Amino acid sequence: MSYQYKWPIYGHKNLLKFLQETISQDKLANTYLFYGPRGLGKKLTVKYFAQSIFCEHQENRPCGECQSCRMTAKNSFLDLYTLGKDQDLSVENIREFLHKLSMSHVSGEKKLAIIYGIDSINLYGANALLKTLEEPPRNTTIILVADSIVNLPATVISRCQMLKFRPLTSDDMKEWLENFDLAAKEKQTVINLSFGRPGIALTMMEDDLENFKKSCNFIIKLLSGSTFYFMQTIDKWFAFLKKENPGSKLYELGGLTRQYLDLFEVFLRDLLWAKLDRPVVNQLYEAELKNLATSFSQEVLIENLLNVNKAKQKIQYNVSPQILWENLLLSVK
Repeated sequence: MSYQYKWPIYGHKNLLKFLQETISQDKLANTYLFYGPRGLGKKLTVKYFAQSIFCEHQENRPCGECQSCRMTAKNSFLDLYTLGKDQDLSVENIREFLHKLSMSHVSGEKKLAIIYGIDSINLYGANALLKTLEEPPRNTTIILVADSIVNLPATVISRCQMLKFRPLTSDDMKEWLENFDLAAKEKQTVINLSFGRPGIALTMMEDDLENFKKSCNFIIKLLSGSTFYFMQTIDKWFAFLKKENPGSKLYELGGLTRQYLDLFEVFLRDLLWAKLDRPVVNQLYEAELKNLATSFSQEVLIENLLNVNKAKQKIQYNVSPQILWENLLLSVK
């Protein structure tokens, strides 16, 4: 049966068309693996895929009004099983989940099982899941959702129909951003820094870019201030982090500064681009970047871009993040 689909999802046109056709033709696979970096819309696609499978409307799916749509949206539909949103993927949780899945159908002919964060499963959990993937219950579809498949056992991957989510194109991002009230330079900056991932863009825009702008101003002050100023600022910053996070380990404190480290890298790259007369990524701060670029040589900027990569590798270990930041800024100066 042919349906009209109402999925408010941008990009992934071929992938969405494929999923919609499997519903229309009633040819659901036993197991799907939705994978791709965080922020691409995997969970949103799963949501509308699930609603469309169970929707009772004969034309538009999902209609959003029938009982099945309402219950699926609330994750209370009796033939919909989910794991991994609020629970870890321990062997015990996997086994309990599979036991529930093995029970008889409750409300219809199909059952749908969704496991989020499958890339965090350990070998014992994967082995517990494997038999069900090999012989799923009758009329049951399983969807595994992963940000990465690098550490996922090959035995699991080989039993799935793979659906790779890719970053949105610039045109898709522009079309999506038409739904938001942002200035032209703000939209372009969001596109440049979200790398085709709407989830990252939404995080940037959740407060009308206010937090992003504060972070940018912080980095600019560090780069343009005197050695005494940035050393004093770094000292105050980490004193605040330690006070707000008592008992945190060094690498945990470092993790709290990771987004600033990423932004610092963007600024260094933009300063280099400004010196080379290339378009900067952070268009909101184009004037400030061009002015600041005169204070640095190309050699220093390239060297420190390499230093940032080294710092990113070290920051996940038990290394003092404060010393890393101080050394980074001293080498820039």
